[in-house]
Amino acid sequence: MTVTDSDKLESSNPATGELVGAVPAMGPDDVARATAAARRASKDFAALSLRDRARHLRAIRQAIVDRADDLASTVAAEAGKPAADAWLEVFSSCLLLTYAAHAGPKALRARSVPTWPLVIKRARVQYSPFGVIGVISPWNYPLTVPMQAIAFALGAGNAVVLKPSELTPLTGVLLGEVVNSAGMDLVHVVTGDGRVGEAVVRSGVDKVCFTGSPITGRRIMAAASDTLTPVVMELGGKDPMIVCDDADIERAARAAVAGAFSNSGQTCIAVERALVVAPVYDQFVVRVTELTGELRQGTEPDAHVGAIIRPPQMEVIERRLADAVARGGRIVAGGARRDDLPGSFFAPTVVADVTPDMELVREETFGPVLPVMRVADVTEAVAVANDCDYGLNSSVFTRDRAEARRIAGELITGGVNINDALLGAGIPSLPFGGEKWSGFGRVHGEEGLREFSRIKSVVEDRFPFTPGMAGMMLRSERPTPELLNKAIGVAYSSGVAKRLKALRK
Repeated sequence: MTVTDSDKLESSNPATGELVGAVPAMGPDDVARATAAARRASKDFAALSLRDRARHLRAIRQAIVDRADDLASTVAAEAGKPAADAWLEVFSSCLLLTYAAHAGPKALRARSVPTWPLVIKRARVQYSPFGVIGVISPWNYPLTVPMQAIAFALGAGNAVVLKPSELTPLTGVLLGEVVNSAGMDLVHVVTGDGRVGEAVVRSGVDKVCFTGSPITGRRIMAAASDTLTPVVMELGGKDPMIVCDDADIERAARAAVAGAFSNSGQTCIAVERALVVAPVYDQFVVRVTELTGELRQGTEPDAHVGAIIRPPQMEVIERRLADAVARGGRIVAGGARRDDLPGSFFAPTVVADVTPDMELVREETFGPVLPVMRVADVTEAVAVANDCDYGLNSSVFTRDRAEARRIAGELITGGVNINDALLGAGIPSLPFGGEKWSGFGRVHGEEGLREFSRIKSVVEDRFPFTPGMAGMMLRSERPTPELLNKAIGVAYSSGVAKRLKALRK
């Protein structure tokens, strides 16, 4: 990304270095106008029934299908992705819209709740839109990640102000154009650097959904705190894979390679730590090294591994590797930039014999690097996995299903994959989010739809002419302490005998 003299953001293909296009570098006034326009659109959209909202989401999905070629080619060009990876983002966007349209009418329908002991009252929970959601999205999945928020925000009846990453602004602009082609102008896109993102937070949006780093997340929280604007945050991960001694090593090794190197490791749910018990450690290292050597990297449509989207990330990767080697780690595959390829490429890298004190084990790398650590047993593996500031996703490999579920219960992460990697985040009915530095709040699932809804409790009379309960406190016949004491004993004592004793008091 470059800001030119004419206040334009120029977007380049990281795989080739070629200019892809340019968009305006906007300012606070542009953000204010976008938020006001989204506010106007939100009123009409919120007035629709749940079923009409769902129909509109399906119309947006059709608009994406109609422009699938444009979307996929823009993602591939801006993010330097192999064609299959770019098309997967289009597919995922359709999947998210489908779920939100299907689940929204049920998940957001007003629901009755019990009122005992106030049986003369009726109570329900109602869901209503916030109004305008500010979405600040990253560069690693420039279509899928913003759609995670957009699909569920729209499903809840909101409009959106979208600030895409300055590294992939063209995808964001095209996404807004495609969504709005279905009618109602519900997504308003603002382009620029971090200052524009801060302007979105301060523009009067009703909630902010941010995906990015913990450092930027803290700045957004600070800005949002001035107006007490609620936030949803996904701030990355350092996701562990635990490989038990009874695991299917071939399956685990393939999942580790796919999980570590998919999207060149630029994935918040990437496998960033393989914790392998000692009896199968050497076998696992040999197999992941072999599989890594089979990967194709480059610009070809059938490549497995694409470019590094953010060039400074290359230096982060090299720094992490240098620290690991200095502390005794062994690079058994890759380990260097691919100078034989145009653009920014780093070879898929496997590092064996890593230890908990290494930056490579403790800090998010966000590159094509798989660190492999030997652990004595599952107890140590879980302890190492949880001894981390992040807690987004994880995976467990064992043939013992009960043991897998036990381990999953002990891991402090937002999601766990058993005998697989990555896939949990791709199931839109599952809530997605993290613990600790990985953030808070959820997208996906019914929880995601309700995340973008105001939740209201409503109490009313069950029968006509019911006397006001609150007014009893001002009347002479209000409940006495003795009566309340008896009621507590009758209602909540354990066992019939104790309840009868309380009744006779």
